[in-house]
Amino acid sequence: MPPRRKLAAVEAPARTMPNLRTAVEATIAEMSWLEPSDYAMCDVARAIADQIETAVELQQEYVDLIRQCDGDPGLIKRIQKFEAAANVQKAVGWLGVQLQGVLRDLGGAPASRKSMQVTAPTGARLAALRNGLSKPTDSPST
Repeated sequence: MPPRRKLAAVEAPARTMPNLRTAVEATIAEMSWLEPSDYAMCDVARAIADQIETAVELQQEYVDLIRQCDGDPGLIKRIQKFEAAANVQKAVGWLGVQLQGVLRDLGGAPASRKSMQVTAPTGARLAALRNGLSKPTDSPST
């Protein structure tokens, strides 16, 4: 008989952060500058927030399974398979950075909003390029 693997009970801390699904939705609703071409990125932000929230919910299910286990080998095997999927720190650590990047790309961070302004160095250069491209160019005749 293989040695029994001891599983440490995971205590889920009391929830102190807001639901990211709701927070991302509220953030996107406040971004008055978004264009239809930004909607796909908005959907990406929503999907990442949903994945983070799902990871938090999986952790709670994991904690519940540990409590019900009571030495049952069938449950222990089930929990061992579930254990990898319920790693909240890994999911939030990975997806949190992606969510931050998506929101930044949408202008959801102060630095990115500043760079979007026409008077900002990046914005001024971009405006100059756009103005130059909008003028008809003289093409040499052959």
